[in-house]
Amino acid sequence: MKINMDSAGQLGKALLDLLFPSNIYCICCGNLIDGSRVYALCDQCMEAIHWANGRTCTKCGKVLADTEKRRLLDQVGQNQELCDDCKHNRHFFQQGFTCMQYGSVEREMIHKYKFNGCAYMGEKLGRVMLDRIRMERLQVDMITAVPMHPKKQMKRGYNQSELMAKVVAKGLGVVYNNRVLIRKNYKAPMNKLDARQRQLNVQDAYAVRENALNLNRKSILLIDDVYTTGSTADECSSLLIQAGAERVYVLTLAAGSN
Repeated sequence: MKINMDSAGQLGKALLDLLFPSNIYCICCGNLIDGSRVYALCDQCMEAIHWANGRTCTKCGKVLADTEKRRLLDQVGQNQELCDDCKHNRHFFQQGFTCMQYGSVEREMIHKYKFNGCAYMGEKLGRVMLDRIRMERLQVDMITAVPMHPKKQMKRGYNQSELMAKVVAKGLGVVYNNRVLIRKNYKAPMNKLDARQRQLNVQDAYAVRENALNLNRKSILLIDDVYTTGSTADECSSLLIQAGAERVYVLTLAAGSN
């Protein structure tokens, strides 16, 4: 008897929701909530999260510092719309977008999602990303996620970026393709590296699959969990463009401070 994998996955999700309801506890702090919270976030955490709904870098999407100097520059028409990093560095992606600034509250929530076996959070955080990118009205042909090394993914049990990407793809009605990029080798974790070390760490770490679908003139939305220096986003975007993609957009759940 053949088993429909999509049906099996939906059944598995239904069983997990029955055993471990994901709408009764805040995914950030763990406090009790009611089932009406679309992101499964309590009021306190919704307020504590630094949402990227203000002024952001027009290239990478990082939140721009709202300083007195910037306000004065605005008044005299010298509007600074790029973060310091994007002023001095070239990026291969067309434009980046993010949902929140990567501070202590956001870091704790994302670490819980990635390292505590909380795969169920992917659907909730994916909805956050979906609502964010809907505001941009992008026209893309394909959505993919930054891949993990197979050994690392097997150990964790899931690729956190892929879970969110699937939610975004379904919500936008765009094809999700996980057979575009591969992680060729396992290197040092990025969270303890400086900007230069991050850049060196991702060099030659990714590749386009030999049997990948035709990317010629495609517009692609690349999804990752956190954007810091842009090293990963640039490496993957460069590969996609070399493979024929016309443009690459990047969407992340959180981005480091400017």
